[in-house]
Amino acid sequence: MTGAVVRRALAADLPAAAALYERVARATLPWLPPETQSVASFLAAAADEDVFVAEAGGAVVGVASLYAPEDFLHFLFVEAPWQGRGVGAALLAAVAAAARGPLSLKVQRRNEGARRFYAREGFAEADEGGDGADRWIRLVRGL
Repeated sequence: MTGAVVRRALAADLPAAAALYERVARATLPWLPPETQSVASFLAAAADEDVFVAEAGGAVVGVASLYAPEDFLHFLFVEAPWQGRGVGAALLAAVAAAARGPLSLKVQRRNEGARRFYAREGFAEADEGGDGADRWIRLVRGL
């Protein structure tokens, strides 16, 4: 990874992380209702999660969160100019290091780019659910 540092988020990082989440999630998952990908929904979830940020030049360029009781990767989003530069993998490594067991996550079935990323990172499809445009696949790693 070139030029970004991954660390646990501070309270002061959360507004920028939430804004990044809203911006990148809406661009990446346009078929989902925008209210499900909002600053408010991120902040509500982050209150119960361990949040990590990738920072470069004083700006948050990536965010990931772990729901620790279930070793569940809830969010992982990276600004478009930083994608393909190892930021997502570094965020994933930080989350994995904080987890107590194998990681799992849900990815939108239609999100082919994310599915390819997680396959490269050693995740396997376990099951799926949801309905309509909101179909997801649960992925696991390290079982």
